[in-house]
Amino acid sequence: MAQIIEYFKKRYGKEKTEKSEPEDYKKKLARHRLAILYRILLAIAIIAAVGAVLFFNYKNRVFTDYDTINQISLSEATTANYLNLNGNVLRFSKDGASAFNATDDMLWNQTYEMQNPTIDICGDYAAIGDYKGTRIYVFNGNGMQGEIDTTLPVQTFCVSGTGNVATVLEENEITWVRLFNKTGELIANDRTTMAKSGYPVRISISPDGIMMGVSYLRIDTGAMSSSVAFYNFGAVGQNEIDNLVSGYDYPESIISEVAFMNEKTAFAVGDDRLVLFTGAQKPELEAQVPIEDEINSVFYGKDYIGLVFMETNGETLYRMDVYDTKGELVQTLRFNLDYKDIMFQKDQIIVYNSDECIIFNMQGTEKFHSTFHHSIITMIPLSGQNRYLLVSGTSMEEIQLK
Repeated sequence: MAQIIEYFKKRYGKEKTEKSEPEDYKKKLARHRLAILYRILLAIAIIAAVGAVLFFNYKNRVFTDYDTINQISLSEATTANYLNLNGNVLRFSKDGASAFNATDDMLWNQTYEMQNPTIDICGDYAAIGDYKGTRIYVFNGNGMQGEIDTTLPVQTFCVSGTGNVATVLEENEITWVRLFNKTGELIANDRTTMAKSGYPVRISISPDGIMMGVSYLRIDTGAMSSSVAFYNFGAVGQNEIDNLVSGYDYPESIISEVAFMNEKTAFAVGDDRLVLFTGAQKPELEAQVPIEDEINSVFYGKDYIGLVFMETNGETLYRMDVYDTKGELVQTLRFNLDYKDIMFQKDQIIVYNSDECIIFNMQGTEKFHSTFHHSIITMIPLSGQNRYLLVSGTSMEEIQLK
């Protein structure tokens, strides 16, 4: 009997052990795989943490000087003006205009004769015309694209990113608002008088060349008032009288600025308010921001508007309020630099004059503050990180912040 019991223990006990071995193996394999997963997740977390730290340090890195990567002597020293044409240099004067890149390769050259040349730039297009003259030249990176004969004296004009040019022309007591394409063909024509709609103070055209905004000033019984009108020269505007798709009256404001930030957003600035409009076809009121202090200057990019005020507290010279396209105040900055120009560049704000520069990021960090090694006329951001082109009347210098 004892031998039988021992036989069954050995037989079925061995089968139980043999059956449990695969189950133990599966558990061990699962634990091994889980351990590998934990290691991978831990490695990813460490990499992400290191990346976040490096990114934070990069975003908040402060530069105090710069290295000169390349310097080129300009072919001629003139009193010409130098501007940024989509990363290239545009030089213009009374005698003509030319464009060249950062390595001084000439892109194009055009001669003309003007008494008081004025210019407007949008993207890759530039328009140059003579104030009170009748001729406007349209250029892009490839050279002159067209010539516009306005027949009437030009009061002001602006160009779109497609080369369309909006103009305000004077004819005695009548003012004409006309839109031309880049080859000089008339697209739209609007006759205005003080009695009808007021005097067009400022015009702007959308980057795609379809929308035009006009700020009018009117005097009624000795009191000044303003209005902002938007015209659509695309398919939607063809169904509206005079292509007028929306308009807004401001009986107690002097609206001195109207501009398109992008194809869908425009803004107007008055002596007492900032107004935002949205809509690619029929701009509608998005927001109004009351303004109490006197505005010193206005600048804008695709996503932000900057208003600069003279400070009254005596601690700094200027205060800059930055708003987004919804009219929300996103940053207030203070600085002492008596600036020549201010511009948005991606997520940075560049403030400079001929001798000094300050660069802020949108979080308010002063990333760069230094004097230039020599006096400059224009500062142009380049495609690389923290790289700029400094243009003077005699040289062009490519720099890298450090």
